[in-house]
Amino acid sequence: MEKNNIDFTHWFFDLDNTLYCANTGIFDQIHKKMGEFISKNLKVSLKEAKLLQKKYFIENGTTLHGLMINHNIDPKEFLSYVHDIDFSIVKPDEELNNLIKKIQGRKIVFTNANISYVEKILTNLDLNNIFEDIFDIERMNFLPKPNLKTYKKLISTYNVKKGILFDDIPKNLFPASDLGLKTVQVYNKKLDKELNGTSKKIDYMTNNLKEWLKKWIQNN
Repeated sequence: MEKNNIDFTHWFFDLDNTLYCANTGIFDQIHKKMGEFISKNLKVSLKEAKLLQKKYFIENGTTLHGLMINHNIDPKEFLSYVHDIDFSIVKPDEELNNLIKKIQGRKIVFTNANISYVEKILTNLDLNNIFEDIFDIERMNFLPKPNLKTYKKLISTYNVKKGILFDDIPKNLFPASDLGLKTVQVYNKKLDKELNGTSKKIDYMTNNLKEWLKKWIQNN
């Protein structure tokens, strides 16, 4: 990473598989709960529920959005059910936390999750006092990333001049790039192949957020 001397006014971070690894157990719990919810509410088999869960996630940004569009599911009921999980497996990463603290600029979590879930994760990560704000799915009016309207609202809400976005899903970075933000893909090898890939709209890619931030801080 070359020396850039860019002073970003806003640093936006996705939560799951960006600020911590949700693949170590959190997503397993959520996916199980999603399958149960879909099976029960749509009166389909668990196998069919799992197929719908993946299909809606790929096509709509979140499984929830697909359920809202196609089945008029109550988002708050869905989120309450699928986030009733064990959060204790999430542990802090002191080195990462210290690096984020060193960043100059406003630091905001930008996630398709809802506020109560985010606050529980951030508390367990010991990051709850580091971020200035949380732009969650309810503030998005339940229009999840990568919906362009949501990114326009994000930029307007915070009056972003020079912003950078970190996310593990490439297509969630594309609208940010279109609107002038710099983009960093935090590579997630367990991401569905339909969602992974590369693009000129992604400015940086990293397998390790800590290493990327270290280099950025050294060079700027």
